Amino acid sequence: MTPQKVTPEQLRQAETLVAGLAGVSSCRIRVDAAGEISEVHVVARAGKSPKQVARDVESHLNSEMGLEVDYRKIGVVVVEGAPAPGEGDLEEFPILELAARFVFVSVNVAASRDGTRAEVELARDAAGAFGASHTENLSAPSWTVIAEATLRAVSEFLDDSTRLCLSGIRKVPIGDDDAVVVRVDVVGARCTKSLAGCALVGGSESQSVVFATLDAVNRVIGKLDFKTSVEYKIQ
Repeated sequence: MTPQKVTPEQLRQAETLVAGLAGVSSCRIRVDAAGEISEVHVVARAGKSPKQVARDVESHLNSEMGLEVDYRKIGVVVVEGAPAPGEGDLEEFPILELAARFVFVSVNVAASRDGTRAEVELARDAAGAFGASHTENLSAPSWTVIAEATLRAVSEFLDDSTRLCLSGIRKVPIGDDDAVVVRVDVVGARCTKSLAGCALVGGSESQSVVFATLDAVNRVIGKLDFKTSVEYKIQ
């Protein structure tokens, strides 16, 4: 395939195109340093096989936008019961790349006979924030408490009128790798908006959970109301 550099506008158009395909809930496309598409992450509802969804994405990007993307770069996560775009009062946000994003600093997970506790530290611009979560269920995976701790750290930056709720988290196979998929609901005064985030599991599964959670939240960073200052505190 001939290398194709995509502009930010083309990237947004491609994500909107894929997210509008039948059976697709959300799409996130990443580019490499040269501006060429390196990964396409798709969250789809049950009904089609991941391979068929990837082929549909490949063919539509080619026919509608002239973008040649190898289907092997397209990762598809099929989630049972994932909401359709516009279903109920759920709404999918566009990706906003210009605002300062939440950045991972550290994550610590401790298990004891009292349960599992996760602590996450984040930064945004020159400010830092800390979030923690705990469960007494010793048999449960630590993913949930890590994701909840991440959302609590993010919430330290946000105005009190906005709440972030973890709606679901799973680890699923994508090709030869595993990925963490997170759904976050942004609850405001008048509506609830649903976001999906995804991250491949690398050397640290705990970090991958944080990255997947931030992948969801960073999609709408330009739509959120922030506090004028952030007080760093241990919870």
